[in-house]
Amino acid sequence: MVEPYLTGRRAIISGFVHRAEDLPVPGPKDLYRWFGLGYQGSDFTPDSGEIYVLRWRAVGTESYKVPYSPEHGGDWVLQPPFTGDGFAGGDGMVVAEYFTDPIPVPVGAEIHWIGTDRSEFIARYDGQVWLRPAEGSELCATG
Repeated sequence: MVEPYLTGRRAIISGFVHRAEDLPVPGPKDLYRWFGLGYQGSDFTPDSGEIYVLRWRAVGTESYKVPYSPEHGGDWVLQPPFTGDGFAGGDGMVVAEYFTDPIPVPVGAEIHWIGTDRSEFIARYDGQVWLRPAEGSELCATG
C-alpha cells in the first residue's frame, strides 16, 4: 500500500498501530512475529524479505484505542494471533497494541523500507505531498 500514499491516492490511515519506541531496530521477520502479521488473508509471510512501515508522532491520543477482547473487558472479537489484552508480540517481545479509527496522515509521517540487513528512509509527508530524498541524499539511512 506504499504506492497509493506516495502518489496522493490515499491520505487516510487506520488500523492496528504500535509504538516504535517500544521496539529495537527490527527486521521483517521480527516485525512479522511482533505485530502478529500471520493472520488469515495477510500479505506477509515469516520469510518476507522486506516490509514497509509508516511512522508518525502520535498526537491527540483520543484517536487511539486499546483493542480489548470480551475476556479483558472490551468488545473486540478477532481471530488469533489477536490476543485481546492490549499487547502483540512473540519470541519474548511484547509491544503495546492500539487501534486508530480513520485519521488523515499526520504531518511529518514517514515511510521506511525495512530489509533483512538494512533499512531505508523513503519519504516524509509535509501535509500536502510526500517528499522523497534526492538520489544520494544523506536522508537515506542504512543500518
